[in-house]
Amino acid sequence: MQPPDIAQEILSYGDGVFSVAPAQGNKPVGFFSIPKLEAMAFPVQFPTGENTLDEARTVSLSPSLYFNSRLFAADTRFASDQSYLFFAQFVTETHLATNSMSIQMRKGKSKTRDGRRINNVMLQDKDEVEQLIMNQDATRFMQPLRGTPAYWNKTLKDVHAMVRQIGKPTFFATFSAAEMRWPEFIEVIKAQQGEQGLFSDLDWKTKCDILRSNPVTVMRMFEKRVEALMTNLILSPARPIGEVEDYFYRVEFQARGSPHIHMLIWIKDSPKFEEDPDSHIMEFIDRYISCKMPDPDTDPELHKIVSEVQVHSRKHSKSCKKGNVACRFGFPKLPMDKTFITRPPTINYHQKEDQDDADFEAQIAEQKKALAENQKLAKRTLQPVRDLLMDPGASFSSLTDLLCQCNLTYEQYFAAAQRLANNHVVMLRRHPNDCWVNAYNPDLLRAWNANMDIQYVIDDYSCIMYMMSYVAKPEHEMTEFLKNVIKDVKKSDVNKRDEMKQIMQAYSKHREVSAQEAVARTCSLRLKKCSRSVLFIQTDEEGLKMSHPMSRLVGMEPGSEDVWMSGLPEKYVNRPLTREFERMCLAEFASDYRVLYGQQRESPNAILLLNDQGFIQKRTVGKPAIIRFTRFSEEKTPEKFYRRLLKLYLPHRSDADLRDEAHPTYEEFYRCSEKWGTRVEVIVGHNKKRYEGQGKNMEAAFQQLQVCGPLVNAWNSFAPEIEVDRLECLAECEPREQDQNGEDVPEFGTKKDKGSSMPRIDAPELSPDFVRKMYQSLNETQASVFYSVRQWCFEQVWGHNPEPFYYFLSGGAGCGKSHVIKCIHHEATRILRELPRFRDHADMSQPAVLLTAFTGTAAFNISGNTLHSILKLPRSLKPPYQGLGNALDEVRATLANAEILIIDEISMVSKELFAYVHWRFQQIRGNRKPFGGMSVLAVGDFYQLPPLGKAKPLCVYEETEFDLWKDNFKMVTLTEIMRQKDDRAFAELLNRLRVKQKEDPLLDEDRLLLTQAVADSQHCPALTLHIYATNKEVDRHNADIVSACYEDAIGIAARDFRKDPRTGCMTFVSGEIKGHKRDLPDNIMAAQGVRVMLIRNLDVEDGLVNGTFGTISNIVIREPGGVKMIGLLLDNPTAGQRFRKKF
Repeated sequence: MQPPDIAQEILSYGDGVFSVAPAQGNKPVGFFSIPKLEAMAFPVQFPTGENTLDEARTVSLSPSLYFNSRLFAADTRFASDQSYLFFAQFVTETHLATNSMSIQMRKGKSKTRDGRRINNVMLQDKDEVEQLIMNQDATRFMQPLRGTPAYWNKTLKDVHAMVRQIGKPTFFATFSAAEMRWPEFIEVIKAQQGEQGLFSDLDWKTKCDILRSNPVTVMRMFEKRVEALMTNLILSPARPIGEVEDYFYRVEFQARGSPHIHMLIWIKDSPKFEEDPDSHIMEFIDRYISCKMPDPDTDPELHKIVSEVQVHSRKHSKSCKKGNVACRFGFPKLPMDKTFITRPPTINYHQKEDQDDADFEAQIAEQKKALAENQKLAKRTLQPVRDLLMDPGASFSSLTDLLCQCNLTYEQYFAAAQRLANNHVVMLRRHPNDCWVNAYNPDLLRAWNANMDIQYVIDDYSCIMYMMSYVAKPEHEMTEFLKNVIKDVKKSDVNKRDEMKQIMQAYSKHREVSAQEAVARTCSLRLKKCSRSVLFIQTDEEGLKMSHPMSRLVGMEPGSEDVWMSGLPEKYVNRPLTREFERMCLAEFASDYRVLYGQQRESPNAILLLNDQGFIQKRTVGKPAIIRFTRFSEEKTPEKFYRRLLKLYLPHRSDADLRDEAHPTYEEFYRCSEKWGTRVEVIVGHNKKRYEGQGKNMEAAFQQLQVCGPLVNAWNSFAPEIEVDRLECLAECEPREQDQNGEDVPEFGTKKDKGSSMPRIDAPELSPDFVRKMYQSLNETQASVFYSVRQWCFEQVWGHNPEPFYYFLSGGAGCGKSHVIKCIHHEATRILRELPRFRDHADMSQPAVLLTAFTGTAAFNISGNTLHSILKLPRSLKPPYQGLGNALDEVRATLANAEILIIDEISMVSKELFAYVHWRFQQIRGNRKPFGGMSVLAVGDFYQLPPLGKAKPLCVYEETEFDLWKDNFKMVTLTEIMRQKDDRAFAELLNRLRVKQKEDPLLDEDRLLLTQAVADSQHCPALTLHIYATNKEVDRHNADIVSACYEDAIGIAARDFRKDPRTGCMTFVSGEIKGHKRDLPDNIMAAQGVRVMLIRNLDVEDGLVNGTFGTISNIVIREPGGVKMIGLLLDNPTAGQRFRKKF
């Protein structure tokens, strides 16, 4: 029965929309100024409105501590609400940014720009303070905000200091997340919800819903898994990759929100490139890195993991193909019988003393040309090998067999591989059958059970330019955006505080953060971890200092210059007067000792500093800290350069000890002076070696990184499978529109001119009157199907988990099948939007009901898509079933919220196609039920067009064929004619012909009606549409009509292209190619005014489908000849609108 409230549901859309702006012209109120804001915004979490963030407490809580307790609580209402999660992140970061701005306002230099020393009076004068701020880095205040570009830029400097001090790492490793492979994630969340269930019994969609229901637990579980990997395996006595001395890792979040780990690892006593023999290095690499497909019989567990997560797709994803290469990630990899390091020819940049500059440049150019020619020759030599490796039908038992089939000797192959590389590259031992397997460590992969990559670090340059920039890479788009914002802010006349507010305002409106990253930022989960702490030491006389807080300045003498807080250099000069500390330099003091604060001062190991400078303690946990300092150029700023050396590495009690009257400059003192009977240069050099022993080799690369930025394309070689995922995520993200930036944040607002603007109002697609009339026009049979589907949708929303329905809606011409589709699609979409995943998490643009058809014309008529396009089906549907491969994540993301599949013109769907749809949804949804648990509404008439070729329709049952139709689908037949009411006699004739048997005679009135429509072809107008039985007759008729009726007709010859198997790109082929009968014709005749029809689906959503009619309105001729473009005036005015905007 029809529910009593359906009219109210329809009327609730509202016929009129009123725009009301009661606060127009008023000043926005800050978030922290609204009492009980949290309770008003989230009444479900705060039904009584008590215990919110702004509640008065005996012990005050910072936003970070407060939200930690909320999100980690046993009550999962907070953790499961993503709106609350993003609210918590916003409030936490706003509070942190505001405090950081206040701290930044306290930073300045000890002298004014005119040379006056700063005193207490100056710092208490706001106008004077504004003139004193000398901060040139406009985003420095954002460093405490985890995940911001400033935060990662500081991290990059920390990692560089680490590499400079302890040398380049041994391994670079990456680990990606795979929550769907880790049962404990699902089981923990289910346990939190008071439920139990076997991981293996859940389908993909259910697992996604469970993981999406509590991102806090998912992120915490990921962090615990990373900690377990580090503590229980990598750092354990088992030493799966050797004895780890130091490490650094960071967590990166891809566009889909999935976290990844990028890690640098230092192994004790590992062989060094160019220092140890290559044989030792290759033995070391083979011990810990493998790219072998494990034997399925001896190690089935590892074989399953490698085959599922470590194998690059043979089909290659869209992100693989860039430029004139088949795969930017280098797959398939060249097989080798042993591991080796390439040593390609290099260019000699040494210029002889008597050599002219022009001759030297010509010599360099000649060498570069020779290297390029050698590389081209090497590519041609190796191309047969790559072609054979990419051929799925090829087989080879060994590398020797492969080379034999390519007519290559091993010497030729090895030499070509050497010449192909641009620099030193590790070529792993690899069987030809393993050329698609990415490198891994067997022990780590078995434990992690998700994609990983591990590489041996060869030289300093690759370490700095590629690996370090990859590990510490910030959000490139956000970085560039903030640079442009800063440029605009600098042009405006604002003070420093307003400058920081405008930058933070822009960042707050432009950032894009996933739920899991929001958890990590809000709850202070690790975004990076290092085996050593990193300290910055200020060595510049004119460096920034931090003033005392205002509360202390108020009680000081007005003229006092003791307004700056003490840092490490001040504490160092006040070290104890013992021999141990007397000969200790500042670098050693900072690295080996830490400053104590608060209750730490009561430690028995605390050491008292002189002049009330506090307490220090020797570092006993962990290793000495890494020191970081400002780099100065010896050529450009020699005094600052040598002052830094003396300040860090020469023991001293004051700055006066760093130069004297005999040596008034720092450079002279460094080169000529002595201390304790030893030259200062020797003392400094001895101490410097400990902290900058690796710096000289890497400084050039780091400077290039700072100037030019990271080489993004080089990232492809380090973590290829993770980089594939990242690039696909970026491809899926739609460009950000200007009006998507959101509202201003009051806390970061500055004074602006008042203005007014009307909000944009988007009308609904269908008006309530239209929807009401559409539903009221349903007849009894149509309404039975409509309300049956409607009730199923309600039960789905109510959580009753009804069984999927399978309906076949049949009927003759004019029975209103398309009308029922439109009604069901509109109502089911509206109801299913109330599902929890739509209401709380999902992208509302993702469809809940899929409208599909076999042909493009039918799909466009119902505003849907073809089955082939929406499910990415292959052209050939012959078994075995071809999975989605790398496209699986993309299709899953698009169809994640689909519940109902509607297929129009079902008569044209073959059994093979129907089975493919069934298998495709099983793969997408991870469910073994028919169609992966999707409900299916099939619409059509089996008396109409059958499937193409020799395929039989679904209604014909065959025992030998896989059948989904007979036992699953319930048939509903529409009999009342709804469409052709103005010509009911013709409609009734069509339905009688629909079921007429061949031997049944025609009724007299039917014969008379048909005879009236028959005419001799000679008496028909030439331009009337003619229908023939064969394509040859069609081509002959078209050619005759165009030649006879259009004097300006021109012939357009086809240009043939063939797909290059090596690059995957289409290449032009001269001359005609004899193609398949379904290919495009070799030549067509065209003229202005000729009627035409599209015979291929170009864009189903835009209406450019097979069967679209139109008239040629214009022909644009290309210079010097040929047709450049044809203008079409389509009969359907709504078709081609999107395509037309391109021109």
